[in-house]
Amino acid sequence: MDKIKLPPDAAFIIDQLRENGFEGHIVGGCVRDAIMGIPPHDYDITTSAQPEEVKKIFDHTFDTGIQHGTVTVVMNKENYEVTTFRVDGSYEDCRHPKEVSFTKDIHEDLLRRDFTMNAIAYNPYDGYTDIFGGAEDIKNKIIKGVGEPAERFREDALRMLRAVRFSAQLGFDIEPETKKALIENSQLIKNISAERIREELTKLLMSKHMDKLPLLWETGLLKYISPRLYKSISVKEDVVSEQISKSIKEPAVLFALLMQFVPPNEIKAETAFYKFDNKTLNHILCLNKLRNETVPETNYEVRLLASKIGIEDSYLFYEFKKAQGDKKSSSAKEMLDAAVKNNDCMFI
Repeated sequence: MDKIKLPPDAAFIIDQLRENGFEGHIVGGCVRDAIMGIPPHDYDITTSAQPEEVKKIFDHTFDTGIQHGTVTVVMNKENYEVTTFRVDGSYEDCRHPKEVSFTKDIHEDLLRRDFTMNAIAYNPYDGYTDIFGGAEDIKNKIIKGVGEPAERFREDALRMLRAVRFSAQLGFDIEPETKKALIENSQLIKNISAERIREELTKLLMSKHMDKLPLLWETGLLKYISPRLYKSISVKEDVVSEQISKSIKEPAVLFALLMQFVPPNEIKAETAFYKFDNKTLNHILCLNKLRNETVPETNYEVRLLASKIGIEDSYLFYEFKKAQGDKKSSSAKEMLDAAVKNNDCMFI
């Protein structure tokens, strides 16, 4: 594999750790993305130095998750999380370890990672540290649990939803044993907070490879996330998948499409579960209220709808209906564009 060209600040942090007698590696998603030729969004660094030692080496730091060994180093107004090699203790809530202990061995640190593709470390001096064959799995487009997949999922149940999300983002398949472990442990997703589920679902729905979306219900995850939602699309999976794949990448539209078959008297309870921000929540409720409405065909009707629900919700409505296959949506949107451009009165 080719060497990874590190940004100067990340390279400096690793160099300074080395000069002070410690190991430093970039690790996780940034290594995976670099191998795939995708520019990493950020760089996480793992080190043999303990938090207090990291803080002595660098001038500008602040504690991020120091109880878990993480210190943020600030370089030229950019934040870099630097985390001590660690071994996780027992997990009590299917999400967080009860305690962690620090180690000097990076191999022990990589053992606690979720998937092989995320369990690769790199620095310019030692090259790649890849004890689980993660690079080969990336090459083969495989998502595979580190070690025993079922154990990884029992430690942190959110990893199951992350597996589905990574599959949709990257276009990777979930390795058979990992998928089997996911299905067998899918009920554990009930232990995860609504906020974290919403975040992962949003990333999933915004992903490129929507042919992977059915994994959400085929693995049983959706059944335990929301029995109500699962039941509502149980015979509409193909419709939902196709419409979401055609939709713009706007969270309110995507969630409205996902929830479009939830009974109207249950939609508020369904949306309340995810704890959306108020703006997104109101957009979703508006779209679901109008989900069976026809698209206006005249300039007057377009402005009339805008006067009732607002311009922003009107645009979202046309995108929602377009994803549903309504061919009148484009012309209605064009009429709304013209009305907005001409400052036409919307209050009819």
